Amino acid sequence: MVPNSVLLIDDEPIVLDVLKIALEKKAFGVAVATRVADAVKLLETQRFGCLLVDKNLPDGSGLDVIRAARSRQPFCACMMMTGYPNVTSILEAIRLGAVDYLEKPFPQMSLVQEKIRSAIEHQRILQEREALIHKLQELQKAGNGVFERDTEVAMLQQALELAQEEKQYLASKHQLEVNEWQSRLTVLKNRHLQAVASMRAAAAALANVLDGHTVSPEAERDLREARRLISATLDEHPTPLPSR
Repeated sequence: MVPNSVLLIDDEPIVLDVLKIALEKKAFGVAVATRVADAVKLLETQRFGCLLVDKNLPDGSGLDVIRAARSRQPFCACMMMTGYPNVTSILEAIRLGAVDYLEKPFPQMSLVQEKIRSAIEHQRILQEREALIHKLQELQKAGNGVFERDTEVAMLQQALELAQEEKQYLASKHQLEVNEWQSRLTVLKNRHLQAVASMRAAAAALANVLDGHTVSPEAERDLREARRLISATLDEHPTPLPSR
């Protein structure tokens, strides 16, 4: 069975520490590496259900680790993480068999935990399906006498169970993607509200300048126009950022 263990590869110790603590809280076994060479050695000596690798490493690319994992542990789910998303590298990672990529800094650690759990569960389904197919092929080779009714029913039941498990996995993955986008939208909304609050403060500051100081007609005209533009923007987005 695909193990409940994760290999983390990143050259930033703080990233490894945060991920390791978060995953161990969810009962994952965790191993860490900071270089491609160290990661490959671990892939040769230990089995993993998932690996999470940074795109850029001191001695190569995270893509090199994904290549090594696909050849050595075909049922290990591969994920890439990067602080600088690049379409070309993401597509290459997917072509090599990566199941997902994560953008740093992570919006919510709970999403990372759930993505890894879901990916490992899916790899288990794939492994069980392959074992079932192999068993069916062996029975076919053995001859028609082996294919008794009870055996056929048992095989079909197992196939139906695997199909149901995969359906549940796909639904879970879809919900994860929805949650991730909602998290990103929340971050953008907060940044927008912060900008509105800053513009409100700027409008107040301009009012103080106009009320308490003598300025040239040209400067006064420019200041009043700036205040007008800020006020117009605030009228469209009147809600200030909530105080904490």
